[in-house]
Amino acid sequence: MRRAARISRLAAVAILATAFPALGESPTPDPNVARVEKLGRQFAAAFGRGDMAGVAAMYAEDAMAFPPEGEIVKGRPALEAMWKGVHDMGVQSLEFEVIDVLSSGNLLVETGKATLHIAGAGSAQATVTVKYVVVWKKQKDGSWKISRDIWNSLPAPAPAPTPAPAG
Repeated sequence: MRRAARISRLAAVAILATAFPALGESPTPDPNVARVEKLGRQFAAAFGRGDMAGVAAMYAEDAMAFPPEGEIVKGRPALEAMWKGVHDMGVQSLEFEVIDVLSSGNLLVETGKATLHIAGAGSAQATVTVKYVVVWKKQKDGSWKISRDIWNSLPAPAPAPTPAPAG
């Protein structure tokens, strides 16, 4: 009886596997994740070189950014000035961690975290982590440009607990 039940279960699995071949295959990576990761590396490289015109070129002509506690920044010249200000405040480099990418037609919505490496006094360096949402829009030439960009800070990590004094 047990053998018949086991054979029945194996037959059911075999039928499902042939009826739904994707169940037996490795998931295919979403090409849009790789696309936004590559674009993020290009953005970070331009910023790290101090090429704010290159950073601004990553944005569509009519793009808008929504920096924390700031006014809406519209258009490439204003975006270039905004990022120059960020760089001049001591942010030396950026790293992006893509958490998710949603796509629909000519739009990609990227959510993630970014780490900003900030020069301090002397040789000190600090990092700040922010969360962000970027909307990428496919352009007529097939390239992808940032259409909307919003970010704000994450809470600082909690300090490590102090051990109780012995005694």
